[in-house]
Amino acid sequence: MPFCVRALALPQIRALYAERLSVDFPPDELKPLSAIEQAFARSAYACYGAVDGDRILAYAFFVKLNEHGRRLALFDYFAVDRMLRGQGVGGRFLQALIAGPLRDLSCVLLEVDEPACAASPEDQETCLRRLRFYLRNGLTDTSVTATVYGVTYRILALPVGTVPDPAETRRVYAALYRSVMPARIFSSKVIIH
Repeated sequence: MPFCVRALALPQIRALYAERLSVDFPPDELKPLSAIEQAFARSAYACYGAVDGDRILAYAFFVKLNEHGRRLALFDYFAVDRMLRGQGVGGRFLQALIAGPLRDLSCVLLEVDEPACAASPEDQETCLRRLRFYLRNGLTDTSVTATVYGVTYRILALPVGTVPDPAETRRVYAALYRSVMPARIFSSKVIIH
């Protein structure tokens, strides 16, 4: 299925949030739309879609930060239309992002649910499948984990710029979160291991 990667405008972001994010992600992982809109207005957020005509086949939302001339990003949301999962769209979209809008960034991090913290064997298999997907598509395990709002994530890095060592991964990860989260919430809801 052919598609092109496009930056999404605020009306598309709002529609995706209402129609898809609330289905694709559990409530405890969804930030308020107003937080996304505010970050987007400050150029601290970017959203891309794998688009075929008017249809968004997959989407990726990012927190962005310019830090001393380095351009950093953290995947906030990444999902493929439920009807297209397992057909290679996600891998092709991820590769298109790496080769396109993410290629000139200094560091791009991604959170994936930590399989060891899954609530059930079925959830653990889902977490392992996601982890294998990202590793198969060239991401590197940084050996850093973090617990955000009670959910434990393994932190991966995209093969763009440089893959940071664990200390730098922790620093960049914290800087990205601090750029979009009030300090009191960061200190109480984000634990970087």
